[in-house]
Amino acid sequence: MSELETQCILKYLLKGVAPERGAKVALTGELLELLPNATAITILPVVDGFSVELEFANFSPFSRNGFEPYVAEHILPQAAASSCTSIGDVQLQLLQAHYR
Repeated sequence: MSELETQCILKYLLKGVAPERGAKVALTGELLELLPNATAITILPVVDGFSVELEFANFSPFSRNGFEPYVAEHILPQAAASSCTSIGDVQLQLLQAHYR
């Protein structure tokens, strides 16, 4: 895998949490701590949740096949559980995974 192939953008829809300003700030802080090599984290409120976009210039030592599931199954659920107030079943949907 060349250096150019290690860049990626992941965009998720996090539903079932209260889209409050304090939760947005806490979620951003938690993701910055859990993903220190993220180059950008954009969180926007949506109905009953947040849109979460994560950009990485380099996600090594993970492969393309292993990185997104790691973020979706471990990082985002942990960050949401510690930062957000649940208002129903918390659901995570991958909207976009773009690799360069």
